[in-house]
Parts: sequence; structure tokens; C-alpha cells
Amino acid sequence: MKQNTSVFSTLSAKVAVLAVTVVIVFSGRPGFVLAVCDENPEECLHQRSRASIRAFLLYRSTGASESYLVRRSSFGSRSIPLAFGMSAILPGAGQAYNGHWTKAVIGVALEATAIAIWATSRSNGLDAEDDFRAFADRDWAPDKYAAWINDYSDFLEAEHGANISAPSVSIVSDVDFQNPNSWTSQERSAIFQMFSQIQTVERELFHPETGATFSHRIPNFGEQQYYELIGKYFQFAPGWNDYPEWIDENGNFTAAIDPEMSGSGNTKPNVSDNFYAYAHDHADAQDLLRRASQVSLIVIANHVVAAIDAAVSAKLHNDRISTSMGISYSLEGDPVPFASIRYRL
Repeated sequence: MKQNTSVFSTLSAKVAVLAVTVVIVFSGRPGFVLAVCDENPEECLHQRSRASIRAFLLYRSTGASESYLVRRSSFGSRSIPLAFGMSAILPGAGQAYNGHWTKAVIGVALEATAIAIWATSRSNGLDAEDDFRAFADRDWAPDKYAAWINDYSDFLEAEHGANISAPSVSIVSDVDFQNPNSWTSQERSAIFQMFSQIQTVERELFHPETGATFSHRIPNFGEQQYYELIGKYFQFAPGWNDYPEWIDENGNFTAAIDPEMSGSGNTKPNVSDNFYAYAHDHADAQDLLRRASQVSLIVIANHVVAAIDAAVSAKLHNDRISTSMGISYSLEGDPVPFASIRYRL
């Protein structure tokens, strides 16, 4: 499928970032003194106050007790910018850095799922777009539409007293419209001139039932709007190869000369099946591409939410930690430096 290779390469790179994050988190950050315990581990004091650290340093400095143990932990301050940046790159990476593994798994899973849906929808949409363009190149003929423009101008003048001042379109009919890549520079120039002439005549045409002028001009061949409008507005219906003949064998105009003529139930009886089939295919392709666009917004939102969550979690973690340093005294009166770290649960 189109562009899937690049999408999954990007996903692999992000997974690599997460792997590096795991290594960093488990690589052995320096521990911090958090509690002082006595000889009985089951009766650990779990004190996180300055007094407990001071007591530990005091007794250790005098050799009065060897029973005090230092409990170490991986609790340390976290970098808020790093947590934010990691999840901004790969949702879940910052959560892993903070030690929130459930959130990390959810973030990565959402990212992978959203990217897979985006890639599938976009690839299917682009394939469908190629299909409806091939449909148009095969079954919608610019020279047939140009012929209808000339005959419709004559119809308005003969039947409705119109005065069309624009000259008739010089129809280019000896080129392969299904294979535009084969056109010579002269053919391209002639086709460009034909479309320019069609646009000039369209400015003077109108619908007999309402008197309203044509709301749209045919875009140049191959443009994005060209492929959209020929299956959207009824004025372009005569260009389809299954559109009924608008002049009979006697040279008289038939009802098909007016594609906008209304039938029972507000239908357009002169509009052919290919027009509606093409409109349906075009709409399906646009829905797929629109869905891919919507999913891409979800991917962006996932990055933003995950980054903010990682930064907030790092900030809350840091707010639980407080440190202090000072001088205490041993039993002999000697000054002893001390340091304390508090971690509030």
C-alpha cells in the first residue's frame, strides 16, 4: 500500500526511542537516603524526616551503633522538559520515564492503533482517488462536452432568444484524452485553448427553467477541481459517454439538450448512470481521505495530551521531594554534617 513503508519506519523509530527510555529508567539512577531502620527489618521506622537522618549521622559518627541500615530507593527528581519532550515524540515514553508503565503501554498502543488506521485509510483513499480519475479519463470526454456547449448555445438562441456573443468552441477531437501523458506540446496547447474557449462560452449560458447563469466553469484538464466538478454539477453531465443524444436524426433538439430539466420527484431524467456512479466513487474516496485527516488530528492530540501528562506527573513527583543540609553535633560535641531528603507519599 502507498506510504505504508514510511509510516511503519516512523513507528519503528519511535519504538526505538521507547526502548532507550526503558534502558535509561532501569540503568541505575543514584539512590537517596529515605529512611533509617533498626536491627529488626519488620519494625523499620520508615522515617523521612531531618531528625532521622541527623540521628543516623550522629550515631554513625561516634561508632555508638552499627545497627542502623541505610534504605536506598530510586526516587529522585525528574526532568520536566525531558518527560514532556519524550512523550511529545512518542506518547508513552515520558510515562515510562516517570515509572507509570500502565500509562506508557496505553500511550504506545493508542499511537500504534491511530497510525495503522491513518495509514490504511489514506492508502485506500489514494487508491480510490486513482480509480475515479481513471474512470473520468475513460468515460468523460472533453470534446463531447465542448460539442454540447456549442449545441446548447444554439438551443438557447433558437428556443429562448438568447444572444451568445462568444464564438463557438474549436473542438479538439483527434487526441487520446485517456492517455494525457502521450500528448505532444502542440496537442497540449490546443487542448488548453479549447478549455479556455469553453470557459468563455459558459459565462454567457443559462438554465431555461430558472434563468440562472451557469454557476461553474470547467477547470483545466487534469486539475483537482476538474475531477470533482464533472461528477458534482449537472451542467457537466453531457460529457459522459452514456449521456443520451441531444439532437435527433432530423437535426432537432431532444429533451436531453437540457441536463438541468427536472422530472417527476425533482429528478434529472436526462442525467445518465455514469454521472451518478462517478459521483458515488468520488464521494467514497473523499470520505476515506477525510477519515485519514481526522485520525491524524487524533494522533497529534495523543502526542499533546501524553506530553502534558508526563510533564505534570514529573512535576508532581518532584513536589513530593524536599532536601536540606546542615551541621549537627556528635555526643562528643564534634560538628557533623547532615543531609535529609523527604518524600511525601
